[in-house]
Amino acid sequence: MNILLNTKEDYKRWKDKKLESFTRNIDHLTVHISNPNSVSKPEKNKVISLLRSNNLAFFNIDNISYKDKSSIKRFAFQIGLGDYDFDSRSDDDGLTEIKEHKHNDKISEYIPYTTEELNWHTDGYYNTKDNSILSWLLFCNTQSEKGGVNKYLDHEISYILFNDVSNKIKDLMLENTCCIPENLMTKRKEVLNPVYMFDDENLHMKFSMRKKNIIWNDASLKAINILKSIIEDSSEYHITKKFAEGEGIITNNVIHKRTAFTNSKNKNRLLYRLRSKRRVIK
Repeated sequence: MNILLNTKEDYKRWKDKKLESFTRNIDHLTVHISNPNSVSKPEKNKVISLLRSNNLAFFNIDNISYKDKSSIKRFAFQIGLGDYDFDSRSDDDGLTEIKEHKHNDKISEYIPYTTEELNWHTDGYYNTKDNSILSWLLFCNTQSEKGGVNKYLDHEISYILFNDVSNKIKDLMLENTCCIPENLMTKRKEVLNPVYMFDDENLHMKFSMRKKNIIWNDASLKAINILKSIIEDSSEYHITKKFAEGEGIITNNVIHKRTAFTNSKNKNRLLYRLRSKRRVIK
């Protein structure tokens, strides 16, 4: 709900409904999937309902036979993901293995492929606006020995909390709020983006808490610092989950982070990721 274009009454109704539907109860946010190759109508409806109300849905696949990549891809397709974002580590279908790369200096420059903490961000914040990541799936094939806990914050709630304390939301919607400088190594050109943007009334977000290789517009700095504090301090709206084998999540690209983790010989953290340019629900 764009607060700049809607009445105070309409915005308040949307805000109240959003906050009333919020829950941190993982059981209430989880859908058990019997067979990801053939998702039942009730299973799909529950996933869609959770995405509509919370912008995320956890899922659990009990049968060890369905932990393979093909089953996860079929499951994602049935839920509505597609038009995947590819990078140098994706397979031909867009699926990427998220794991530690100890002996590859080029890959280990990127925090997701290390055991280090990954700070608050949305996926694809460095993509152009026309190439935005609107949803993504993570599935745990193997969990870490220690750590590797994920936290999630619905970007719509961050938007509400910001509007509660500041009237500067327009400063986060400038086309050049955020600048990702040109990357000569990957040949990526400079990218300019807003933090919050709307498409057909759906709110999307591009954000990272990182300090390197990201430049904030001077006109937006005050608003950005308020937003960063809100994200860090709104623990009552943080959803915390460490994935076990067979567990995963689908989100409409909510803000998320990951704690550092430790692997062992028998527990070497491996997640499958699909990043989609489609919003799962509208």
